[in-house]
Amino acid sequence: METAVITLGNTVENQEYSRQIRDLHKKKGQPLTIRFSEELTHIILEAPCLYVPDRNILGKEAVVEGVVKKNGNHLEIHPRSKGKTINLHLDSELVNELEQIRLKVASKTQHDVILEMFVRGLRAYQAEQDDQPATTKKERG
Repeated sequence: METAVITLGNTVENQEYSRQIRDLHKKKGQPLTIRFSEELTHIILEAPCLYVPDRNILGKEAVVEGVVKKNGNHLEIHPRSKGKTINLHLDSELVNELEQIRLKVASKTQHDVILEMFVRGLRAYQAEQDDQPATTKKERG
């Protein structure tokens, strides 16, 4: 499983920040691994998704491996390789339908909108197949 990582210098201030991150993970019931570098000079925090209660924790010295996203009153750091980008070439009818869906569900994510579009397409396809007369093996061959 991919993980997001924050590396902080091992200072008293960063130890307190690490406790805040730990407490937020406990509150959310999410896993978190906290370890130290071999030289004990750095604190390393790892999780499938890191929840950071305060932006100040990610100061100049912090090394972040992942994508930082703002979510309400905290930050989320997701692994970089999570998700894949694909290029789709859609005909104008599908693009129109996507725009209509997007207008209707503006609060949903891009993933949710595309998923809904594909589900609608599959339902339309199944409806077309149900409307066609069933062919038997004798008629085909």
